[in-house]
Amino acid sequence: MLWKSHRVWVVDDDDSSSTSSEESLITIAPNERTPLLLGHRVSASASAHDSSSPSFSSSMYTKECLNWRIIGLLVMFTTGLGVASYLLWLERPKNPDNDYQLSLTQHDLWSLCPLQGQALLESGKVVNVYITHTGGVECTDNCAQLLHTLQHQHLGELPYNFLMAGDCEAYEARGWRYASNYGTLPQSSSLVLAFVGNFTQELPSSCQLEMAEALLWESQRRRKLQPRYQLYALRNVSRSEFDADALQRKLRQWPLYAGLEQVK
Repeated sequence: MLWKSHRVWVVDDDDSSSTSSEESLITIAPNERTPLLLGHRVSASASAHDSSSPSFSSSMYTKECLNWRIIGLLVMFTTGLGVASYLLWLERPKNPDNDYQLSLTQHDLWSLCPLQGQALLESGKVVNVYITHTGGVECTDNCAQLLHTLQHQHLGELPYNFLMAGDCEAYEARGWRYASNYGTLPQSSSLVLAFVGNFTQELPSSCQLEMAEALLWESQRRRKLQPRYQLYALRNVSRSEFDADALQRKLRQWPLYAGLEQVK
């Protein structure tokens, strides 16, 4: 059987005149506990633990702060990515409910007027669409000949980007490259479309209206017109205070309609 022994010094404080001490040998069995020695060991262990706990707590606090910062950065990044994706989704060209058909006669195939030296549109920055009428006679065939007559009267290229004629054809005048010739409008950021004829009291034909809508979709598809553009009816008050009145009432029903603009 294994025994443990401890040497203990006993000091007698009762005698004020003298101090005596004696050495005692205490023998401890393996299954015997020593409260005094055990208390001393526990006290030493607790002291060591207390001395290390501030450092441990500081380390845990720093780790938790880092974790929260990382989580915060991830939340900010995810939110920013979501906002950017939503803005890109808004800017995408939206497809019409039904497939559109556009019959477009290019400028060089019908026009007699050169466009070199004319003011240019700002590519990708067109945000306005103005729709009006020519205010004269209509046509259902030989519309290119009528347009030549209008060019002769205007002494140059017509001040429109596109025209929609009664033969269900769209004609490119200044097109997607050149600005219109309306000085009071923001020319570099605007498209001007005109129905061939006078539509103060009557509406254009259904195929003309369809050509105008198809031109708007095609302009977006080619990225020549911003998807969130603003649509205006254009009234020439030098003709009449009710100029293009029937057409203007129709345009009120179109998406993105923004109001009536008057010119002279």
